[in-house]
Amino acid sequence: MKNKDYILKQLQEADDFLSGEELAETLHITRAAVWQSIRDLRKAGFHIEAVTNRGYRLNRDYEPLAKEKITSYLMKELKDIDVLVEQSVDSTNDEIFRRDDENPLPSFSFMVAEEQTAGKGRVGKSFLSPFGSGLYLSTILKGSDDFTPELLTIIAAVAAREAIGKQTEKPVLIKWVNDLYLDHKKIVGILTEANFSSSSPRYVVGVGINTDTSRETFDKKELLNAGSIGESKLSRNQLAADFINALYSWCTRPKKEILDDYRKYNLTIGKTVSFSKKDIEYTGTVENIDDDGGLVVKVGGSHMTLTAGAISIRGDW
Repeated sequence: MKNKDYILKQLQEADDFLSGEELAETLHITRAAVWQSIRDLRKAGFHIEAVTNRGYRLNRDYEPLAKEKITSYLMKELKDIDVLVEQSVDSTNDEIFRRDDENPLPSFSFMVAEEQTAGKGRVGKSFLSPFGSGLYLSTILKGSDDFTPELLTIIAAVAAREAIGKQTEKPVLIKWVNDLYLDHKKIVGILTEANFSSSSPRYVVGVGINTDTSRETFDKKELLNAGSIGESKLSRNQLAADFINALYSWCTRPKKEILDDYRKYNLTIGKTVSFSKKDIEYTGTVENIDDDGGLVVKVGGSHMTLTAGAISIRGDW
């Protein structure tokens, strides 16, 4: 019996985590060889969770990402796009730009990956993307005739909330400008990037949705603010298609409808927030989101409008 087959059998029979050290000793192989077997099993479609000081555990409810399943959920208007499914990439945003450089993709084509080794967040931050426990997706849009580029991040937030709502009734809300929260924990991050080097502008919208990442994984990385949807039966294949369907639909809607929905499910309005501008720290109360997606904050006796940047919500919310 090959090492990976023995490890799979032990994982299938185990009720809890299996120690990598014990597996290595039993098989008379190195810990590195155990890890290589785990990677081989993941490539074969098994979702195996790895937690420091605990070992490995098989997720029996895991549904691998599959092009055929994803495309079966796509609306007919998107039948000609490319759907790219990868096991591991550095960043889906970076990789889909590279693929488009090699062979131009139709607008709204998208890539999903089981893991990102260098997932990107805003302002140079990273996005934790462990294997099989989230949806890591990037879609490329060409030109700008059919959508408002300045609202792409807002559109993506509205689309992500709608897509998640197809499979769960949990109260997911939007935090200005690009995060989605559930039970005070961030479950979705969005990063929109643009490239103007060709004759037609290209935009990539990347979304990371934590579907079933464990609390131990977040704690290990000291991401106390992060959380997951926590639905083990949730289909990431359907979620990917539902997001693209919703993004496509919202891109064609009037600006007012987009912003009305964004405001309706926004948790930031009415909250006390802090932010910095030109190295000066401010604290104020959010009064509204204006017709360009800017955050209107009352600071003292005046108003300030934020069009980009990060905010922190103060107090209980």
